[in-house]
Amino acid sequence: MIEIYFEQENDAEKFSNLLNEKRNKGDRPLFQTEHRSGCIVKIYIHERSDEVISSHIVPAINDFILRFVEDRLLLSIISDTFYFKNEEEQQQILQLAHSFLDGERHDYRSSKQPTISREAIIMNALLQFVRDGLSFSLTSFVTFRLKQYTERLHYYVELAIDEYKLEQEYQNFVQMLRDYVAERKEKWSTVHLVHRSPDFLFFDEQLCLVTKKELKQLIDRNLSINQPMYIDSSVLAPLVSIAPRTIYLYTSNPDDGMIQTIQNVFQERICFCQLNDFAKYEAILSMNDAPT
Repeated sequence: MIEIYFEQENDAEKFSNLLNEKRNKGDRPLFQTEHRSGCIVKIYIHERSDEVISSHIVPAINDFILRFVEDRLLLSIISDTFYFKNEEEQQQILQLAHSFLDGERHDYRSSKQPTISREAIIMNALLQFVRDGLSFSLTSFVTFRLKQYTERLHYYVELAIDEYKLEQEYQNFVQMLRDYVAERKEKWSTVHLVHRSPDFLFFDEQLCLVTKKELKQLIDRNLSINQPMYIDSSVLAPLVSIAPRTIYLYTSNPDDGMIQTIQNVFQERICFCQLNDFAKYEAILSMNDAPT
């Protein structure tokens, strides 16, 4: 028999249900699970104990930790180690931590991917520990036997907090630029902005190309002084300084980082167009300019 102690009764019930799901339907049961009440789950192994432990019990504990314990560990690290007590902040950091753990976000501190997954870390520790006749607390197992796993969670919480702070700074930066544009008198009513990656070309209301020198002269000199974050001097600074009512943005890559920032700042002033739409304009202009 194996006895597992849980901190909460509903955790014991969840684990018991997970373990029962691992049993093959219709076959003669190799083990029996008992959870009548309280925080203890008892597992009676009838035969082939090694197979039952490796194929049923260990995978069930692994699933339970990843599904029900991992978020609690992450939130504990966020709250108790890094002192983020606000629930909304905790949830935002938690979601960012998940995006790193699931590989959706790049681990910018290290170019190497982990050689062993956190699932494998848990499975290996369990296979070395769980045996027939054992009684143990799951909380104690996680605390003392899964240090490599909890260290990895700690690492990704650090990454998530760094990302969270950067996003907060970015949102503050965008809001300041929005306020600046809202208060500024427009220099031109319309700007045509052509994105031919990685370059951005400015065209005025008459669709005349604006040179880099001319753009530089349009930039409000107080802009860089009053902004705590670096503001791009080739695209964003001149665009914010012009503060046009309408921006026709021609691009084949609307997910580009600079374009996303422009959209966040100017919002409803942006009119997205296909890149080849501007090529049609250029063709029409060249025809009109051709000698007759």
